[in-house]
Amino acid sequence: MTTPLTTMLKTGLPAVAGLVSALIAICALAGWALGIGYLTSVFPGLPTMVPMTALLTLLACASLWRLRERRSRRARVSAVLLTAASLAILLVHATGAPLPIFVRGSAAGARGLSSPVTALMFCALGAGLLAMGRPRHVRHGQVLALGVLLLALLTLAGYVFRDTFLYQLLPGKGTSILTTTGLILLSMAVLALRPKEGIMVALAGPDPGAWIARRLLLSALTMPLLLGMAVAVMLRVKAIDVPTAIAFLVWGMVVLFTVAVWRFALMLYRIEVARRLAELERQTALASLREADANKDDFVALLAHELRNPLAPIRAAAELLRIKNGADPAQLRRTADIIARQSDHIAHLVDDLLDASRVRRGLITLTRVPVDLHRAVCDAIEQIKPLVAQRRHALQVELGKVRPSVLGDHKRLVQVVANLIGNAAKYTPEGGTIRVEMRPGPDSVEVSVADNGIGIDAALLPRVFDSFMQATRTAGRADGGLGLGLALVRHLVELHEGRVEAHSAGAGQGSTFIVTLPLLQT
Repeated sequence: MTTPLTTMLKTGLPAVAGLVSALIAICALAGWALGIGYLTSVFPGLPTMVPMTALLTLLACASLWRLRERRSRRARVSAVLLTAASLAILLVHATGAPLPIFVRGSAAGARGLSSPVTALMFCALGAGLLAMGRPRHVRHGQVLALGVLLLALLTLAGYVFRDTFLYQLLPGKGTSILTTTGLILLSMAVLALRPKEGIMVALAGPDPGAWIARRLLLSALTMPLLLGMAVAVMLRVKAIDVPTAIAFLVWGMVVLFTVAVWRFALMLYRIEVARRLAELERQTALASLREADANKDDFVALLAHELRNPLAPIRAAAELLRIKNGADPAQLRRTADIIARQSDHIAHLVDDLLDASRVRRGLITLTRVPVDLHRAVCDAIEQIKPLVAQRRHALQVELGKVRPSVLGDHKRLVQVVANLIGNAAKYTPEGGTIRVEMRPGPDSVEVSVADNGIGIDAALLPRVFDSFMQATRTAGRADGGLGLGLALVRHLVELHEGRVEAHSAGAGQGSTFIVTLPLLQT
């Protein structure tokens, strides 16, 4: 995954750092050629950037630029030259053997060698550039670049504390401010070359750990620097003595890092809390998926069972039709009735499946016109009467004399009421009672379907309108349906801007379903 920080590090920082470093080196070479002192040293009396160092900088920039363009072979040549030249300079400093062209010492001016500290840092930088060209050694190259960066920062700090042992140890050996600046930029560019590899992945990644590490690193770099500069200024103006400065520096570091650690500990705590909540949500979603998978398996088994039931009488009726002898018109009518009835049952199952699919995809649309709800309920009763008669139920209807109007789809409202009556018929033992009532109110109208059937368990009641819940509940019943009827009722009622509720005193206590629809305002 590529983050904005990763893109910025990979594309912007190496190019800008390499360009600025090259300009520093070119300006230093021009300063030596034209005799302009401020181009070779920032302030008079400070170490200068000798031409050898400028050439080493240009070699490092060339290798960096070619690595950025994925030209590993050419980058390797520049890095080898950089490393070899730096090693040669270190050898000269160690043995005292002069080179043919250059002489030792900063006093030699334009013919002077780079200082030992400078040569050491360029040697490590060259080795780091060589390692960056090989995917398996990117980490080693980044470690070397980080070492150069830290040593260059310490050298730069030496300029702040003039007339100290630190200054004599690092800048005093001949490493100029320009050289130190170039090395800082080059080492940062090497670190940014491969932000998604090696040790940089801990900083440039999108995860919370990398986010915290970036802020910790920023604090670790800026807080000691600012505190040290403050102490140096107070010492320079003689506001405090050296022991007090040391005590103040130590105390300030303790305070700053305590605040930083405490702050990031709180961040880690918040991240951990968020992680636990996310894990809890994941576990809940996983449980839901497992339940849905189990419901799917039950549904497939139930669907096979529901389709097999009507197929058996259809097959038997087909066998009867094959018998030519002895077939009388009455027998043919009974056979035709069996086929028609069972075909209607299959068609109803298929219609429920199609409607459920359309609901999930949001494809069901309503033809919103004024609808006489009294007529819609009567049409639903006529549609479902054969099932009620087959189960030998007593159907009680109380619609009143008022004929309320609602804004909706007549066909879908008939489907809602028919599904509720059909549901009551299926889950009420034969010879039961089903009561359909309609009660108009000031702004809405209620249609209720009550039965004295098997009822609904309290644990199941909140989920009775979920898809397949009835299928799970009645998988062993031959006429239990697919468990889609009530889910369709809920969705269709919601499309009419109404609501549906289920009530039951418990198992064996019957159930009541109430649909509430807004009245058409005239």
